[in-house]
Amino acid sequence: MFQLSYDYIDKSVIFTKISLKKELEVTFSNLGASVFEILFSDNHNNMENILMAPPKDIWLNNKTFAGSIVGPLAGRYEVGQTTLEKNRPPIHFHGGSDGWDKVVWDQSITENDDSVTVSFSHSTSDYQASVIYILDRNYNLTMEILVNPKVTTYLNPTNHMYFNLNGSAFIPVTNHLFKLDSASIYHEENGLIQSVDPVKVPEHFDFQNLSKLFSLPTLHGINHTYQLYKDYSGILRHPTNGRQVTFRTSLPSVVIYTFNATQENFSHNNQHYPVYSGITFETQYPANNLELVRFGPTHPYHSRTTYSFSIIVEKK
Repeated sequence: MFQLSYDYIDKSVIFTKISLKKELEVTFSNLGASVFEILFSDNHNNMENILMAPPKDIWLNNKTFAGSIVGPLAGRYEVGQTTLEKNRPPIHFHGGSDGWDKVVWDQSITENDDSVTVSFSHSTSDYQASVIYILDRNYNLTMEILVNPKVTTYLNPTNHMYFNLNGSAFIPVTNHLFKLDSASIYHEENGLIQSVDPVKVPEHFDFQNLSKLFSLPTLHGINHTYQLYKDYSGILRHPTNGRQVTFRTSLPSVVIYTFNATQENFSHNNQHYPVYSGITFETQYPANNLELVRFGPTHPYHSRTTYSFSIIVEKK
């Protein structure tokens, strides 16, 4: 049922490809404990990549967070009296200059009839961290992140996959349908969350009903932290090719970002991917609240997010 293959880069970086029934193919990398590529079939059996990322050579040489675990502390934080690095002065940003996306993690693989588990581990003097991906025969990709701190540590890791169900990064996601179980959003100024309490989501950023994303240019894109409720879930669907991705998470919020500006490293054959060519579901705790993400030896970190892949067949 599952087929595995490996690509070794410089004897340290590994790309592990797992194929399921020629309908779903996920490529992981131990660099950044990453999901590098997801090939997924559509309703005409076309297998295409549904993640927006730079080509492999650019991704290896110019880390972009795409598909990687961002941590230990993802998001933007005022550092106060802490020793957190001000790597984007005056704030701490996405784990600092030596964040988890740049780490070559130890990797192990476990196979059985129903699933394949890809485990990544990384240890420092302050903590032991594990990122565990489980791909099962029902087309679910579960991501568990566990951290056992040895001392008090700030932790808020997330995955930074950019989804694009068109199968091409050159076609924006403005043609997608999107739903998010959230009625609340965190107010930000200068990219920083200003209050521990969210506010009612503005009508034009409300996606509680399955909605088209054609208004992204009018909104100048989405870059917001939503408080989740109900099943802590969301849906992304392509209106014609049938591809759908849903997510469910144990975490209380999610950052939705729609690639609102072109970036030099996101290109192919010297052609930049367009604005709005990807959308992230960065499940996490709301940022800029250090007390919320303080963990220690008696209070370890654990989160679980599951991405489910399906093909929606239109009723005639």
